[in-house]
Amino acid sequence: MSASEKTTYKGALAAAMDSGAYIKFVEIHTEMKSELEAHKQCMFIYWHRLFLVLFENMLRGQGPRYACVTIPYYNWMAASNKALAGECNSLGECSPILKELGGFTGNSPKAVTINGVEISGNCVAVAPLNHFCQSSSSRGAACAGCLPRGNWGSAKVPASVSYASVIGQVFNGTNIDKVSRTVERGCHADIHATLGSTMTKFQSPADPIFWSHHAMLDALITIFHKCRVGTRRMTFAQKAADPVAWSSCRRRVGGKLASGPPFKPTDIVTMRTGQKGSNPIDARKDPKIGRYLSGVPNRFADLLDASDLGGNSYTYEISGLLAKMYSDCGGIPKKHNPTSAPKKVSPPHTAPIPPTRTPAKAPRPRAKAPARAPGPPARAPQPPARAPTTFRRPSTTSLTPSTRASRPLTPRPVTPTPASFRDWSQETRFQSFFDWLFRRGLPQQSTGSRRLAGCRAATSSKKENNEDMTGPSPISTAHDDLVITKHMTRSEKRVINWYNETMTSNGGKSADNIADMERQVCMFQEQCLGGIVEYTEEFKALWGVQEPRCRTIVNAINSGEQQILDSSWKEKMEAHFGCPHPKNETSGSGPDT
Repeated sequence: MSASEKTTYKGALAAAMDSGAYIKFVEIHTEMKSELEAHKQCMFIYWHRLFLVLFENMLRGQGPRYACVTIPYYNWMAASNKALAGECNSLGECSPILKELGGFTGNSPKAVTINGVEISGNCVAVAPLNHFCQSSSSRGAACAGCLPRGNWGSAKVPASVSYASVIGQVFNGTNIDKVSRTVERGCHADIHATLGSTMTKFQSPADPIFWSHHAMLDALITIFHKCRVGTRRMTFAQKAADPVAWSSCRRRVGGKLASGPPFKPTDIVTMRTGQKGSNPIDARKDPKIGRYLSGVPNRFADLLDASDLGGNSYTYEISGLLAKMYSDCGGIPKKHNPTSAPKKVSPPHTAPIPPTRTPAKAPRPRAKAPARAPGPPARAPQPPARAPTTFRRPSTTSLTPSTRASRPLTPRPVTPTPASFRDWSQETRFQSFFDWLFRRGLPQQSTGSRRLAGCRAATSSKKENNEDMTGPSPISTAHDDLVITKHMTRSEKRVINWYNETMTSNGGKSADNIADMERQVCMFQEQCLGGIVEYTEEFKALWGVQEPRCRTIVNAINSGEQQILDSSWKEKMEAHFGCPHPKNETSGSGPDT
């Protein structure tokens, strides 16, 4: 993002904090019935997708100057590449966006009670955090004016956010249920735990980094959708019947997993506000933020395709290894044949407000490169009661207008899946490792761009990019839903060279080798990047996780339950990256929580 775009984004955050709208999102994320739909089950991704849409609409509603604001996504995979390449040592040092959004140096340790829960950390008062107000009832001098954060300068970059691990998390599952749960317990949980302090609590939306973190997760699911479901336009009935994009599970009830009725495609997403959870009301009726949900599709199956949300549609601009994931889908065979006839779906009891209520805006631009403030989406904000919605982009790129927004949302022809994608033997072998890992990760519980018209297109260039570029000048190509910027940073090139050379030396890309690459990168962190940092007991209990993803893998290797197939894996990795921080070299612990 350009300097002016960053300033505009931070200005929107500050304005939202001042208006009292920002803290409403902390209320939603902590409210009991809302939280039961948000975490620890299959709707994690789709619930948070709507949450992001609502938040971005709210930011745009803070005034005409913010009408084109989009959420920048935090590309922590790029941070992992830099750490592997030895360009930096900590998550804070490897992630420009963490510094851009206030950094992690506070005046002094301080406890702040955020929506009823006391949270300690370095209380950062750098803009926009100097505008932070910890509850709906706090005003003026009673506002904290700072936000507790962990010690990101000593936080290790978890291996679960590496390219080799993320490929498995995104492409391992046969449907959104498995992928959503895997990502939630993998890269999602590890970033929350590693950042510490406010980010370890359900009050985490108080930190602007929360939004960029979830925008990155949403970008990954957008890639999954393209690779496993396709880019065809589907009717609601087709979405609800799609075995990959829609997969239900039982609801959480009373804190117990899988103890309630299953989610239905027509279920309306629950989002309620209320200070400390008292006297909650439907967010659509909240006087501060209700108007920003007007016209937004709100049934779970409405949210399957980010490019098909009517006036709330959005896209991403991606580059480097994210673009590679988008283009080659991890090299894992596609299992779903989109030609199957959709089943009949009964109409919802309560139809969501039709998207047509929203001004005919183009789909909103999605997140941009983390280190930069979101660029103006390409859609023209309409005068309606609610601000246009655009979204987040990748860490070194900017949003680009989605050409689709101006076209009628008519169904696209269904293209049969090529036979080459139906390679069941490889898929089965690949699944054996990930099915094992998926089961191991289950918590032990009882039962259960899109551009706005009138906004200039955000562009990426070597000059504005926060990453060092060594390749040819970026060439952007529109791909239906996403915009690809063809360039790689130095660290990305080093990582992909290691990945490809190792794959080739072991016989080429195969399901077994893809799974083995994740084992290697997890063990490399354990042995050469300072070790895997464990979760606290409090974090495990709150988020329903047992241990970091790579801890599960490394323990299984050490016990003989799993094995690294490439016997010379460490020599190969050290040839590319060295062994910068042997586990016993320092006694550094995780970030303050």
